[in-house]
Amino acid sequence: MKRIIRPLFLALIALFILNLTSCEQPQSLLKVFVRDASGNLVGDAEVKIISSTNSDPVTAKHSDKLRTNTSGFCTFNLDTFFKSQIATSRDGYFDIVVEKDQFSGIGTVRATYQTTQVQTVKFSTTN
Repeated sequence: MKRIIRPLFLALIALFILNLTSCEQPQSLLKVFVRDASGNLVGDAEVKIISSTNSDPVTAKHSDKLRTNTSGFCTFNLDTFFKSQIATSRDGYFDIVVEKDQFSGIGTVRATYQTTQVQTVKFSTTN
């Protein structure tokens, strides 16, 4: 009986450990959609996120820049930002600046640790 139980027990422990190591951790993502004044998605727009200086609690300095894809959005991975912030805050407040040709737009967003936040920014004409 011991010859059967011991290998079975070891196999169950090995499967449990393998299952724990194969689990994916949720990512902290910020997905920004860019729309023109008519509501159409805009590809190849420059999107910048900058830590908000007016947030409470204060957000640590962070900035990043991407371009929207042909579908009109880009995705920022904020895992490194939150890994540096985990002891102080699970939230980050960001200003979003989008630009393409003579158009620009601004927005704000609150991103949370291990969640995907979605924000849409519309263009307005720059004079």
